[in-house]
Amino acid sequence: MTILHRLIATASLVLLLIAAPPAFAESRASKGHSDGTFLEIEQGDYAHFVIKTKAGRESFFILRPDESVQSYIDNGAKLKGRKVRVHWEERNESIPEAGGKQRIKVVTKVDQRT
Repeated sequence: MTILHRLIATASLVLLLIAAPPAFAESRASKGHSDGTFLEIEQGDYAHFVIKTKAGRESFFILRPDESVQSYIDNGAKLKGRKVRVHWEERNESIPEAGGKQRIKVVTKVDQRT
């Protein structure tokens, strides 16, 4: 490979990397929280943690529940109506039932609020 070919290949790679950040940014997880009232654990292909917020009903995938989420899975009826803060990550996950990678909000932790 000549020096010219190497320069062209390097320049092409640099241009590809410059154009790529939006795709990479989309694959990164963003984090946040939502405050509301616990409604239920909804079962379907996946379990969902469902709350009512000021804006309406909000649902979060339950993929790898920690103990704070597990208590709502185990005692959902008893805990219905509790004020909660749901900590979540929005990220790309493989959801075969939806046709592959999907951007979803996943509950990571739940705090009780007063």
